[in-house]
Amino acid sequence: TLRYGLQADPQCLDPRQGGLTVSLTVTRSVVDSLLDQDPETGEIAPWLAESWEVNEDASAFTFHLRDDVTFSDGEKLTAELVKKNFDSVAELGPLAGLPLQYLTGYEGTEVVDEHTATVTFAAPNAQFLQAASSMSLGLLSSESLAKTPEELCTGQYAASGPFTIESYEPSTSVAIVRREGYDWAPARAAHTGDAYLDRVEFSVIPEGSVRTGSLVSDQLDVIGDVPTQDLPQLQAGAEYQVVSRPNPGNAGGLLVNTTRPVLGDPAVRQALLLGVDRATVSSTLFFDEAPPATAVLSSSTPGWSDLSDALAYDPDAATSALDDAGWEVGSDGIREKDGQRLTVEATWNPAIGWGKQVLELAQQDYAKIGVELTIRTITLPELNQVLGDRDYDLFYNSQTRPDPDVLWGNFSPANPGNRHGGTDEELAAVLDEQRTTTDPAVRSPLVETAQELILADGFTVPIVESVSILGAASTVQGIDWEASSKPVFYDIWLSQG
Repeated sequence: TLRYGLQADPQCLDPRQGGLTVSLTVTRSVVDSLLDQDPETGEIAPWLAESWEVNEDASAFTFHLRDDVTFSDGEKLTAELVKKNFDSVAELGPLAGLPLQYLTGYEGTEVVDEHTATVTFAAPNAQFLQAASSMSLGLLSSESLAKTPEELCTGQYAASGPFTIESYEPSTSVAIVRREGYDWAPARAAHTGDAYLDRVEFSVIPEGSVRTGSLVSDQLDVIGDVPTQDLPQLQAGAEYQVVSRPNPGNAGGLLVNTTRPVLGDPAVRQALLLGVDRATVSSTLFFDEAPPATAVLSSSTPGWSDLSDALAYDPDAATSALDDAGWEVGSDGIREKDGQRLTVEATWNPAIGWGKQVLELAQQDYAKIGVELTIRTITLPELNQVLGDRDYDLFYNSQTRPDPDVLWGNFSPANPGNRHGGTDEELAAVLDEQRTTTDPAVRSPLVETAQELILADGFTVPIVESVSILGAASTVQGIDWEASSKPVFYDIWLSQG
C-alpha cells in the first residue's frame, strides 16, 4: 500500500467534471484515454486506440481501437462506447468545462464498425489529438454514463485503468485498488500486466507543514505540493527524495479582469506586467525550483517561445506608464486619479498551496510603484463560481495542459468563458487559426504571436512557471509522470526500508 498526502480535496472524481490537479492525480490511474502523450517529446502515441488517421483539414479523426480492452464492470471497448462518451460531454454541459473546450464544434461520432470510430468537427480542430490523450476525455463504461453527475463525482463509475476507486470520503480520503487482468498500458510504461501496488491510500492534508511532518514521521510515503521551505530538509537526507517536473501549460500568473474600472486602463495593466520582480519570487519562495516566467506558456509546453524581454522587471517604466496616464501618488504612496484610488484585489486558486505567498511578494513590489494590492481568500467550493463569474480583479492561477491550445480557453475573446473579459479581434483570429494545423512549423509562429498579443493587451501577468514537486521516502521506486505532470502509479513499487 502506498500512502499519499494530497494537498487539497479532489472535490469531484469524474475526470470530465473534475479539473483540479488533486482530482486528476487520483483519476489518471483509474481512467484510460484513446491516446497517450510522451511527457518528454510531446508526441502522441497509441493507447486504447492502436492507430488513427486525420483528414486533410483536421476536422475528422478516425480511431482504430484495440479489441482486448475491458472495463472494470466487464464491458468491452467498442466504437459505440467511444461515441457514447463523447456525446455525453454535451449532456453534461457547463459541468464539463475542459471537455467542452476540447470538443468545440463537435458534430458527432460515426461508428464505422465495432472497433472503428470517426469523430467529426464543424471546423478544423488540431488540438483534439492531444485532448484525446487527456484525462478530461478519458472513457467510462456505458452503465457509468447513465449515472447522475453527482454520483460520478463520488467515483461511482467503471473505467478501463489499472486501478479502481474503492472509496471516497470528501475532505478526508480516497482509496484506489489494483484491478486484476490489466494488460493495455501505453508503450512507454516500464512494465506490462497488472500494477505493482495493491492499493493507494490518499489522505487530504491541506496544511503543507503537516504533510511534510507526516512523511518524516513515516505516516505517509509520498506527499504532493511540497512546501518550498521544506525542500532543504527533504533534500538533505538519504531517506527522502524530491522529484519535480515543470508543468506544461499556462505559467503561474495573475489573470486580469479588464471589465473592472481600474483594470480597464491599459496603463495600469502595463504597470502590473512590468512592476513585479519574478526572479525574486522564484528565488525567495521556490528556491529556484520554479523558474521565473518567460512567456504566457511555460517553457515545457510545445510551442513555447522566449518572450522574457517583455517580462523584464522594470519599475521605472511601470512608474512612467502610470504617471503618463494621470495616476498621481497620494500622501500615503498609493496613486489616485479622478478621485479613484489605485487599489486592486487579488485572490488565488486555493488548490495552489503557495498562491497567497506569491501574492504577498507581488503586493510588496506593487506598493513601490503606487499600486495597493489587497488579498482575498476563497475556498475550493467557491472556485468554479468565482472563475465563471469573473468575480475578481486579479486571480493567481496556472493551468496545466501539454498543448498550446491551453491559451484558447483562458484568453480567446471568442470563448465566452475567457478570464479577462476584453476584446481583441486579432488575438481571437490567431488563436482560432492555430487550431487548424497539426504542423508545428505552421502552428508555433501563430502561438508565439498569440502570446505577444496577450501580453500587449495585459490580459495576464505571468510570474513563475508552475512546477509539480513530490516528496517521497527513499523506499518508493518507479515514480514517473504523464505529460501533464500528474504522477503515474502504475509502475510504482516499494522496496524494503
